[in-house]
Amino acid sequence: MSWKHTAAVGVFAVAAGLAGLVVGSIVTGKGAPRGATDLLSRSPATRWLADAWIAAAQPKAPPGVRIAQKGDPAPTIALVDRNGQKATLAQWPQHLIVVNFWATWCTPCRKEMPELDRFQRKHAANGVQVVGIAVDGLAEVEAFLNDTPVSYPILLSPNFNANPSLPFGNTYGALPFSVLLGRDGRILDTRLGELSESALENWLAPHSKPRGAAAQHPTPIETDTGSKITKFGPWRQPPAQAANA
Repeated sequence: MSWKHTAAVGVFAVAAGLAGLVVGSIVTGKGAPRGATDLLSRSPATRWLADAWIAAAQPKAPPGVRIAQKGDPAPTIALVDRNGQKATLAQWPQHLIVVNFWATWCTPCRKEMPELDRFQRKHAANGVQVVGIAVDGLAEVEAFLNDTPVSYPILLSPNFNANPSLPFGNTYGALPFSVLLGRDGRILDTRLGELSESALENWLAPHSKPRGAAAQHPTPIETDTGSKITKFGPWRQPPAQAANA
């Protein structure tokens, strides 16, 4: 076989493999793998394919539910603090905010919280704020935090039957789910799955200008389906197991 034929076979194999990944991510509803879309995003010639893949692979929202997009203001959702007082994400103006939706019964959530805590302590002086939103009951949250305290605030949704992360783009029905908000309160990016401290550093880097500096253009919303997540349904029912998406 000539080198031209070998090259043609190689190109065909790569294209077939990529097509299989795309179809699989759409059919299974697991979302586009971030590693693959990051690779495609490096070239202007294939950036459109990455964008289309991400959009096509994300599960659709329920009818009548508006999902915020990149560049949109953060949705206003009902929240309370651990004392039962009303709370809002707007209480941290001019901050880069990492909003982390989690639950005590979500194993990847519990694993990433020490990483989030270290990240918060490191960047607090630079106007970065981690905010945890528990998809859980107060008693369960307090019991967990007694054993695993964190330095960042934990809020709760008073509506036990609602998915508070859905308006932010979590149509996957899985946790953990994190949202990065700019200093102007608009959505910069979202991530599905467990985040390590190094992943948080990389996530923050393109947006880490000091307070008062001009905001950068928001990056495309992508979902991290290469990380561990806990899927569940109906909403707020503890899952049978953690899955590797």
